[in-house]
Amino acid sequence: MFNTISKLSLLTFFILLFSVISVKAQNKKNTLLIIDPLGKPISDVYVQVISGEYTYTDLTDNKGSAKFGKVENIFTVITSHLGYGVEQKQFTVNNKAIYKLELIPVTTALQDIVVTAKEGKGLSSSSIINRKAMAHLQPSSFSDLMELLPGGKASEPNLTSTNRVLIREFGKGGGQYNTGSLGTQFMIDGAILNTNADFQVSVDRNGPTHNTTNIGVDMRTIATNDIESVEIVRGIPSAAYGDLTSGLVKITRKSGFKSLEARLKTDGFSKLFYLSRGFAVSATWDINVNVDYLNAKSDPRDITQLYNRYGVSIRSKKIYSVGLSDLSWQTNLDYKASIDKNVVDPDVGYEKIDRYKNQKHVFYLTNKLEQRFFGNSFIDKLSLQTNIRQAVENLKQRKLVQFSGPTSISVATETGVNDGYYPKTTFVSNFRTEGRPLDIQAQLKGEGDFTTASIKHNIEFGVDYRYSKNNGKGQIYDVAQPPSDNMTTRPRSFNDIPAHQTLALFLGDRMEYAIQKHKLSLYAGMRLSKMLDVSQEYSIANKIYAEPRVNLQWNFPKVIIGNGELISGVTLGYGELYKQPTLGMLYPNLQYLDFTQLNFGHINPDVRRVNYMTYVVDITNKKLLAAKNVKKEIRLDLGYKGHSLFVTYFDEQMPSGFRSVSNYNSYVYKLYDTSGLDIANMTAPPVLAELPYEDKAVLMSRSQQNNGSETYKRGIEFGYYSPRIKALQTRFTFMGAWFRTTYKNSQPIQEKPNVSLAGKGYEYIGIYNNDTGFEKSGMNYNLVVDTYLSSIDMNISASVQGTWFLREYRAFKHDAPIAYFGLDGVIHDYTDMDRTDTYKQWLIRPVSVTDNMEERLPFDVQVNLKVTKKIFKSLGVSLFVNKLFDYYQPYYFNNKKVERPSSTNPYFGMELTYNF
Repeated sequence: MFNTISKLSLLTFFILLFSVISVKAQNKKNTLLIIDPLGKPISDVYVQVISGEYTYTDLTDNKGSAKFGKVENIFTVITSHLGYGVEQKQFTVNNKAIYKLELIPVTTALQDIVVTAKEGKGLSSSSIINRKAMAHLQPSSFSDLMELLPGGKASEPNLTSTNRVLIREFGKGGGQYNTGSLGTQFMIDGAILNTNADFQVSVDRNGPTHNTTNIGVDMRTIATNDIESVEIVRGIPSAAYGDLTSGLVKITRKSGFKSLEARLKTDGFSKLFYLSRGFAVSATWDINVNVDYLNAKSDPRDITQLYNRYGVSIRSKKIYSVGLSDLSWQTNLDYKASIDKNVVDPDVGYEKIDRYKNQKHVFYLTNKLEQRFFGNSFIDKLSLQTNIRQAVENLKQRKLVQFSGPTSISVATETGVNDGYYPKTTFVSNFRTEGRPLDIQAQLKGEGDFTTASIKHNIEFGVDYRYSKNNGKGQIYDVAQPPSDNMTTRPRSFNDIPAHQTLALFLGDRMEYAIQKHKLSLYAGMRLSKMLDVSQEYSIANKIYAEPRVNLQWNFPKVIIGNGELISGVTLGYGELYKQPTLGMLYPNLQYLDFTQLNFGHINPDVRRVNYMTYVVDITNKKLLAAKNVKKEIRLDLGYKGHSLFVTYFDEQMPSGFRSVSNYNSYVYKLYDTSGLDIANMTAPPVLAELPYEDKAVLMSRSQQNNGSETYKRGIEFGYYSPRIKALQTRFTFMGAWFRTTYKNSQPIQEKPNVSLAGKGYEYIGIYNNDTGFEKSGMNYNLVVDTYLSSIDMNISASVQGTWFLREYRAFKHDAPIAYFGLDGVIHDYTDMDRTDTYKQWLIRPVSVTDNMEERLPFDVQVNLKVTKKIFKSLGVSLFVNKLFDYYQPYYFNNKKVERPSSTNPYFGMELTYNF
């Protein structure tokens, strides 16, 4: 059945693909590429080609390309664009039928200085952050850039803990709602940062942790020094991008000739050093090299929590001329290291023994071959990108273990009766987690354009394969000296876990059509994705996920108001996105439940005996499916005389996010009675067969992954950008967002009351509709006033930002279960009579009034200052002060006035940049 479905899906895909390709393109054999001084394409340029009796007109597409037909040996090109004026140039016919024209902007350099994120004007809502904005922000890691998104605010760095990404949400839900960050995909120069094979968790559940398993990319690990630009897609991406739910982060690094550049930054929490150089080996070959280092502490006075990041990158780009095409070959070789280290403070620690060190060394090899065709070719571009990522991860810990008295443990690895072991009451436990995740990605993508019935088509199609496998030795420790006495796991090799493989096919078409002065743009795409090589026991094995993506943009005719033109447009989007479960979710470690049957202690060690009944439980949920997020959005764009405004409403529903839940089962064991033994005269351990016993049955939980988390996000994002006022050389940017995020469970949960009746454990499990859920809504704002003093080459900006209001409450929690079961596992409905039953009344959960009480926080504000200045031609100095001033308005909770003092002292730092 599955093979039939697969074949039909593939057949349907290729029928769609070749039916599009078979459309006859117009006979336009020549191509004009229009670029800016940086070599980037310029779209929406009006082009007129004049050659004797031939005249052609066109608008450049998003690749800066315009096509025209037959011309004489010498022809004239006239271009017109609001930002580049009118240009005229003559060309002579060449064999390639490809012509390039560079346009110089007529706008002043003053207008081009942007120190905030710009809202993209494309079909999907996105924030674009350029190098100038990053340099002015002075970030230490990628986490700092999130301030520039609508609804973002500055915050003190927290480089000694995992930094997960949050897009369009407040993030109150906690560890059960990590699918949002897990489903945000990061790409660096087209290479995906894949975390599907991340198992790097500590053996000690009570110790320090810097866990990224099932969370996604840790933004601390991404340095911003070598980034040229970032596009953060908050809306619906094209069908070429998959295995994501929340957002897409596309990072483009510096390329081409660059003078030697050095950056040195220091603040109260970290020190950063960066050095880079771009070499022009030839006119068509560039090599870029950079190194960076970051050292951070949780507090400048605290030496016990440390974080270090190292990075080295070598990137090469070579362009070849192959017939009527250009072939670009880009190769990146990167090394990154991320090291967390925790030690006991020698002044307050009881023992100078405990240590924690989590090292991640990652090697990347990325290759991208891209061939661009010119002339009368349906295929404009073909690209093949491959990415190999090998990580060497070692989490090492040392812990002093002290028991209050003789304590026993089981070391059994199979279900059955077994004798336990009495470790020393004090010992040093050494344990480590060794991970060797390997990620391989290959994507073949094609692009082409043609015209049918005055509709311009720009299609993309391709295949995307991803492979993840962890070849590490896994969790390694001495089971006789574990970090705690209540271990429910045993050492496991990660290499025994199958690989995570996905295959996807995608096809998308961007159509443009002009109706008089109206311009319509429609993107319609489909992505088909499937996990490979999964056992048929899993429900996901036979699932093929179809992900439709649609974006529609309507740009209205320009309206003359006074001496300016009002530019307006509306964009709508709908998309379905899926995130596949990770290896840790599909193949969890076995759970070991050890029930003590006999614990006979004696002054003579040779007489002691401890006996267990051990159950080895497979907690795999083979019904686990991919998490699905349905995105909808509508955006209004307005522009007038350099002023621009956007307002976006979004609605995102993800009812099938991943979470860990407790499921209960009954387990039986024997409880032996040693009261009849002659303890004083014993010379050997007691014999189980000679002891009386009582059969016991208990209900115990096992942790399991399911699709039971629901995250519902809706809100309004807005932003206003003023032109730079020449008299003041000042620009105003006002951005913000109203978010309303709901976190709750979407599947019933099981709970066991923490009570004991008549000296016995409770024997019923309640099934409840809802767990602890949250709803958080509020509005964040950010007003940035930046002034560029061209006479002294100084840029000063002040940001006034904060929360206008914040509303938070726990979702309503029912006290009574909907059903229950006992030791026999039979599920019964919970009735009103059960509320007064001697035993079942305890299934009523203790829900207090404050559980569902709402908390409202009013206005707060903080002022941040940033300054960048060129001292000499090659030397720059930057300074920033966050929370230069802050104020938190008091509020009332439960009819009591609550004063909110300033949250922290100002946070400041400075940096030097030098271009040799």
